[in-house]
Formats: sequence, structure tokens, C-alpha cells
Amino acid sequence: MTVLTAVSASTTDTPLSWPWPVEPDRYDRRPELTGDEREALASLGTDLRRYPGGHDPQAPQWKTVRRLLRPLDDVRSSLWCPDDGSYRRGVDDAIALILLRCAARRRTVWVWPADDWLALIGTSARQFTANAPGWAEGTARPYLTSYAYLLSNFTEFDRLGSFRRLPLAWRVFGKQLVDEAQQQVAQVLRGWGYQVEAGVDARISPVLCQALLFNRSPLLEDLTTQAFDRIRQHPDLPDRYAGALYGIQRAVATLGHCEMPPTPYRGRMPAIKGTSHSWAEWVERWHSTSTLSRKVRDNNRSLLSKIGRWLAAEHPEITEPTQWTRQTCAAWVATVDKLCVGDYVQRVASHERRTGQPITPHSKSGYLTATRAFFRDLQEWEWIPRRFDPMRALSTPRTIAAMLGPDPRVIADDIWAKLLWAGLNIGPDAADAPRRSARWSWARRSPPPRAGP
Repeated sequence: MTVLTAVSASTTDTPLSWPWPVEPDRYDRRPELTGDEREALASLGTDLRRYPGGHDPQAPQWKTVRRLLRPLDDVRSSLWCPDDGSYRRGVDDAIALILLRCAARRRTVWVWPADDWLALIGTSARQFTANAPGWAEGTARPYLTSYAYLLSNFTEFDRLGSFRRLPLAWRVFGKQLVDEAQQQVAQVLRGWGYQVEAGVDARISPVLCQALLFNRSPLLEDLTTQAFDRIRQHPDLPDRYAGALYGIQRAVATLGHCEMPPTPYRGRMPAIKGTSHSWAEWVERWHSTSTLSRKVRDNNRSLLSKIGRWLAAEHPEITEPTQWTRQTCAAWVATVDKLCVGDYVQRVASHERRTGQPITPHSKSGYLTATRAFFRDLQEWEWIPRRFDPMRALSTPRTIAAMLGPDPRVIADDIWAKLLWAGLNIGPDAADAPRRSARWSWARRSPPPRAGP
């Protein structure tokens, strides 16, 4: 393996201890190509590959495109590259493809948008092979991604198809630094009992490498609390990485480089929205005080937040439980009887298929049960005055209670015919009838004999 050195400082706003290999201010970044540069690129043709012995570095065309070639060569000198001829040719082909793209677009790499890089790299290895010239090595594609990242901060890795973050991090930061970061995180996680593989773990490695790439540094000490906050809000971070990122931040916090991460969304209740601020405070206060199980409290909290949104829509003058009367209770009971799926909810994503359908009688009963428990507790705890009896004012109507019985299912005709035939033909001597031993039958039907005097 060959490790190539970095050449310049970081370009991030936050001071980092790892030097960024490309300093844009050192180069001539005029966006347009000159006429001489376009002619020189056209005349070079396949000589742009610059294989040893395959081009003349003293040719006037190379001097003409020196402005375009200088940043590409500096990036090349900073990249880590396996000690393999195929990969070294891949770097040369990547530079040639970039220069050809500059000639076609008549613009330098400094002003390329993400879509230009994506068109050059391809959304898959197959698409890259189909679009690239026949002489281009397949190993050029990952190095094109490295150039896109270092020169234009390209981070839309999910658009590249099945793309591995670890080799990209190796090429940009060097294999040794990236492996050291992975080992430190893995050691902490294994100490907590996580089943993390000793080498490259398929669950942790992609997320850690993406975090390092977003932070533009391979060092864990540069992953500060603010850095994790930026990474978590990054538009190119896949949602599937959230859980692993939480564990990684915990590990980095244990190493002393940042603070512990916030509780993941899955373990937190979302903030109540769409209600008055006062009603939300009452609901949160009840939720934190009630001794019901966590699952019941969370469900009731969701139902009580719907009441708050109903009040905001229909009775905006009522913002606290202290303002409820028997008339308010009657209005809520009538509303529950007419509720449909999706009414007064905070998130509609999980209800799209059933939106508009009436809720079931069991759901109606549950809504009223949660409301009764809420007001009963507030009155018992003397948080509000007793202005009505929740058990009477919020009782489940008979029309709803009558539908809470068993819900028989329809039996198919063939199954019903078998049951009917069995009922007509079963007898004491039937082969499929359960049998008991004579001793057991006698013991059940007659008392045991009494002992003599």
C-alpha cells in the first residue's frame, strides 16, 4: 500500500486539527475556459491519460492547460491509493475524464453543480461503464467521487447507487487514520456489549465514514457536539443512519470528545402542536405525574392532544381544563361519536390509507375513557375544582357501548358444512371423540368408598 501526503489546510469554518488537502485560494478559479485551453484539450485527445511513456509533458498543449491540471494533480498527490497498477491507472483516467468534461462543458470544475459530477460518475457502475469512453478503467469511478468531494464538496452519495463510504474515506483521509477511528469506536461499543465485528462492521463503518466525510476530518476529536448536530441535520444523511449515528456519538462522548447525544426520536414523544400552549402544558403535567404504565400514558397523551386541537378549532375560548363544563363534555362526547380516522391528528403519514373512515366503537370508548381518567385525576389531585362528575358527564353512550360486544366472523360455507355434519354424526363411539379412562370416569361420577369403622 502507498500513502500519499496531504498538501494544504482545511477549508471548513470550524477549526479542525486535520489539514484539508485542497486550498482553493491557491488556484486560478476562473469559471470559463479560454479558446486556447479548449483547443489544447481537443488536440491532446487520448493523451490526456498521461500514462508513463504515453505522453510528452513538455508539449505546448500541457503548458496551456496547466491552470486546469494543477488542482487535479494536487488532489492526486493527496489521495491514498492501493499499491496496484489498476488503481494508479484509474487515477490517471479520472483526471482525463474530468478534463474532457471541462472541454465539453467549457467550464472549470470549480463551478460544476452536483448534477454535472453525477453525470460523470454515474448512478451505478454499469451506467459509468456505458457512458465512459472504452479506454476508461472501471477503477476511475471511485476516484472521480474523491475529486468531486475534495473540489466541490459533493456529498450526495446515496445518488451513486450501491456506493461504499469506507473506500472513499480511505482515499481522502488515508487508510491508517480511518481504521484507527473505527477501532476506537468499535472498542467502546464492544465494551458495552454490542456485537461489533473486530474489523469493518457493516452497520457502524458506513455511518462513521459518512460522519467523518461530512465533518471533513478523519479524527474523532474533531467530532464535537456541534459537529454531530450539523451531521444530524445534513440534507444528504440517510434516515436509516440515525440509529447508528446515535451509538457512534455515545462512543465518541465516552472518549471525551463531545457531549452525549439527545434521546433518539423513537424514545421521545413529539412536542404537542396545534393546541393552545396552556392546554399542552396541562397535558404534559398530567403525563409526567400519572402512575399509569408508560404505554397507556403515551396513548392518552396523544388522545388528549387531539382534544386540544378540537378545542382550538371549535372552541378557541377554552384553553384549560378549568374552563370545562358539562356542556363542553357533551360537545366532546358528540364529537367522538362522529370522529373519523385522521381528524385532529398531528401526523397524517400513518393514516393515509384509512383517512376519512369512521373510527371503531372500541376507539370511541377508548377516547372517552382517556378523557375521564384525565379529568378524574386532575380533580383528585386538586389541580382543578370539581365542576362536574367525569364518570357521568363523559360516560360512554349506550349506542356505543352496545357495539362493544363480540365481533363474530363469517364462516366459509365449506367449513360450516363440515361442522354441521360433525354435529349430526358424532356419538359416544365416534372415533374422533375424546376418551377418558374408566378409573377417571368413575372417580368423577361417584365418591370413593368409605373406609370401615
